[in-house]
Amino acid sequence: MIGSVIADKYKIIRKIASGGMAEVYEAIQPIVRRKVAIKILYPEYSRDERAKELFFREARLVAQELEHPNIVKVYDFGIVDNNLYLVMYYVNGETLERIIRREGKLDIKDACYIILEVLKALDYAHQKNIIHRDIKPGNIMITPEKRVYLLDFGIAALMTEDKEKGKVPGTPEYMAPEQFKGRIDRRSDLYSLGIVLYESLTGNLPFVGNDIWELQRKIFSENPKPPSYYNPNVPKALDDIVLKALNKIPSERFQSAYDFAQAILNTNIIENYYIEFKKTDIKNEVVRGGIVQEEETETGKKTQFVPISDDSETEFEFIEEKRKINFVLIFIISLTLILAGILIWFFLLRH
Repeated sequence: MIGSVIADKYKIIRKIASGGMAEVYEAIQPIVRRKVAIKILYPEYSRDERAKELFFREARLVAQELEHPNIVKVYDFGIVDNNLYLVMYYVNGETLERIIRREGKLDIKDACYIILEVLKALDYAHQKNIIHRDIKPGNIMITPEKRVYLLDFGIAALMTEDKEKGKVPGTPEYMAPEQFKGRIDRRSDLYSLGIVLYESLTGNLPFVGNDIWELQRKIFSENPKPPSYYNPNVPKALDDIVLKALNKIPSERFQSAYDFAQAILNTNIIENYYIEFKKTDIKNEVVRGGIVQEEETETGKKTQFVPISDDSETEFEFIEEKRKINFVLIFIISLTLILAGILIWFFLLRH
């Protein structure tokens, strides 16, 4: 690819990185003398018509709707030589993933600052009903001037769910329990960012497994150790914030980026930090086939139906309701057995 020209506009200079879905190149757009980053997806995504449809829909949405100082701007997109590509603002920096690999755990103030900057981006996107789906350190870029950028909005939508092969949209180590079943909303992004905060504070992931099934089991059933277990310098208030973000029941997590950010600011770990969010109260009602989502915004109430891919309930999302159901079933069965015992006793007495 080095030296080639994409779409008669972008000359490839060098390869920057490669990942599970694409390779990233530094390029130049000579006509405007602009340096850009080009993400070229692997050929399997262009062979799938559904993936292509998703790609163009998501890329168009991101390019048109997302203009924020903490979100990497998408300039252009298309298909060339049967490969899908995205042209983005070039960030001169490195990913949080590389920083954690090099330094291990981060300074607590630095970790909180990075998360707050990402929460700004998520608040903006969530207000537009755009879910990232793949929050992880590899999608967070930091410049030498400490500017923080969130990358790859919409890219995770291209991944086809294939449970038999263990493939699901997103990166498993950072996915919320409900995301494994395709049930995703803004709280799923906030869960993933909680994992990022955990890893930034400790240098460790809260859940690891030898394969995706072991990892998934732990995510569904095990409670993570508090970050202070690995890093004694983490204050209890921050422990509580991380564990709340990682709650397996979405309604028990932070309900918005505003709530998450405000909790961090209330610890006073970072002083004189300015952040402006629109507070949005969300009430979710689970119904067959989807979620009726009501939002109280500054302009009034907005209601929408968010479909889900699987009508069956899942233990991690409805554990409280299932406990109630199980209690009722146990009560009915016990009562039935008692009544049956009394009838048998009377029968034996009469004979």
